[in-house]
Amino acid sequence: MTTTSPQARGTSTASGPARLRRGGAWTEVLVLSHRNLRHMVRDPFELALAISMPLLMVLLFGYVFGDVMSGTGAEDYRTFLVPAMLAMVMLYGVAGTSAGIARDTARDVMSRFRSMPMAPMAILGARTLTDMVRAALEIILLLGCGALIGWRFEDGVGGALAAVGLLLLFRFALVWLGVLIGLYAANPDTASMLVYPLAFPLTMLSTSFLPSTAMPSWLAPIAEWNPLSAVVSATRELFGNEVLPSDTWPAQNAQLLALVVPTVLVAVCVPLSLRRFRALNH
Repeated sequence: MTTTSPQARGTSTASGPARLRRGGAWTEVLVLSHRNLRHMVRDPFELALAISMPLLMVLLFGYVFGDVMSGTGAEDYRTFLVPAMLAMVMLYGVAGTSAGIARDTARDVMSRFRSMPMAPMAILGARTLTDMVRAALEIILLLGCGALIGWRFEDGVGGALAAVGLLLLFRFALVWLGVLIGLYAANPDTASMLVYPLAFPLTMLSTSFLPSTAMPSWLAPIAEWNPLSAVVSATRELFGNEVLPSDTWPAQNAQLLALVVPTVLVAVCVPLSLRRFRALNH
């Protein structure tokens, strides 16, 4: 009987020959990403729900409450609202990531992958790549819908691409946060429910929909320092859309904060996720 060494059977890093036969870690990422994309296509309800909610909010805030909201200082509230909706979609997308990871863990798919000579970074990286493809699709759809209601980018193609890049960086950091939540959650439902109590206050306690000057004095600093406020303000600046004036440090340095906060989040969540993944089933 032929025996297989523990190194080839159960470890998460493969030796040279085994890895070369499969083409390396990047090939593993692509194969697993293809699997994840097939699942997303076969079950489009989650993606449709993630897109429909911001669109409904654009219609609600922009058309139903538009006249009232315009008193906050924005000349065209619908244009003012579109960057906020983009950032909001990036934020709530973490629920899909955490639920997908938790679903694979609950079904012992992770254990099956771990039994193969496959790098942990390839398994989690495939989930990240899949969700970034989804994020790009969400941005394209929302920008198209924004154009239909009169939104335009006013600072050139370069500024618009920089804004999209900033949104994708924000989503990339949140994807890894979702991976970490999913690895600790007991099941997909728990993973999703953990996200919304965190995301909803972060959305409401920000300058996404209202300027800080319209908030109580004790709440205004919280909204100004909210990372989501920085992303929304920086995106508005790069798109060339209207930005409400503010002399606070976070408002004056929104682009810096929008770069630093996601970078720190990635630096924290990636090693914690890999550590948790290696600890599964031990």
